[in-house]
Amino acid sequence: MTKLAIEIPEVVARRLEALSGASGKSVDELVREDLDSFAGSRTSRRAILKARRAAARAAGTGHSLADLGWLDGYAGQTVDELLLYEGTDGVASVLFAIEQAIEKKIEAAGPGKVTGVELMVLSVLALEREVNNGGYDQFFRNSSRRFAPMIVNHLVMIGCPAIADITQEALDSLDLPELSVPAIEAAMKTEGENRGRRLNRCDLAFYEKTGLLERLFLYVKAHQDGIQI
Repeated sequence: MTKLAIEIPEVVARRLEALSGASGKSVDELVREDLDSFAGSRTSRRAILKARRAAARAAGTGHSLADLGWLDGYAGQTVDELLLYEGTDGVASVLFAIEQAIEKKIEAAGPGKVTGVELMVLSVLALEREVNNGGYDQFFRNSSRRFAPMIVNHLVMIGCPAIADITQEALDSLDLPELSVPAIEAAMKTEGENRGRRLNRCDLAFYEKTGLLERLFLYVKAHQDGIQI
């Protein structure tokens, strides 16, 4: 661990000592936590990324945040290499990089080469992104609806039965003659006031749940041989 010696005003030192007594943590622990929070914040990360991109453009070279323990999207890493970022970048960044890798694989080799685990990553991340941005209505209207026939099973498999139940309720609100992508597309082209109310309730229930990405990440770690990028 690198040692960093800095000078601070006396009043700040007294505040840290008082906070140490109040929290039960040492002054060193408090300072490390605050520095880690500041250096790893989204604001700091954006500032560093902006500066590095500008420098890379000027020099005609590439840029990377790997030396800082951060991912800037997928850049050809293996699954093992991506999973190593768990402790320094967080599961969301790792999963989104894996998603990018899978999408690049599909572009190169076609959808027929996607494994079951890879398909699960795509479907769960699509659900998380679309519902958080525009609710289940958006999930069913956008191209993400291609994952609807399998998403409930995927949620159960990664250990999210409550979210699976909410998603099943959202599907039930469509009153489909059969669970298929064409049937979902046709249903979303019709007006449905009662459907809208039911979907809104599902949205609210979904927003109350946590841990979806964490459960997906644990599943990926346990089945990483199923990610063939």
